Amino acid sequence: MKSLLVVLLCAVSAPCFGAIEWRPVDPAELAQKGPKIDPGADAEVLLWDVRVEDRNDGGSISQKLTNYLRIKIFTDHGKEDQATVEIPRYGKRSINNVAARTIKANGSIVELKRDQIFDRELVKNKDQKVRGKTFVLPNVEPFDIIEYQYEEVRDVEVAQYMLL
Repeated sequence: MKSLLVVLLCAVSAPCFGAIEWRPVDPAELAQKGPKIDPGADAEVLLWDVRVEDRNDGGSISQKLTNYLRIKIFTDHGKEDQATVEIPRYGKRSINNVAARTIKANGSIVELKRDQIFDRELVKNKDQKVRGKTFVLPNVEPFDIIEYQYEEVRDVEVAQYMLL
């Protein structure tokens, strides 16, 4: 009976079991031909939503930051600069539930496949090593929109006086 209840709850609520939820794209964002903030920009962030949640899991505290980014690409340089994403992981932090997609200027969507997301060393020198997730968004061209989302879990941290 419990299994049936879980299935029914998942059927009426999203996301469930890691389902990816994307926000609708405004047609004005698809049609946009130039940056609104800096006229010389190669790309522009349209949305960066960060949700912060402190959690207590049976005596162990942690903080979860859910990031959602939407970026409009305007030039080839913007494509080169933004299509490769590196999400660093420091200390006892983890990066989970990474998803990404390219929204073409005509509205069609190219999803990033899970096997195209890699966990690798991003920085290595005598003082530090930084690992993280990295991926290249598929088929990016000028006037496309790229979106990606991920969760960062920070063990033994809370959001008190956190600077964003």
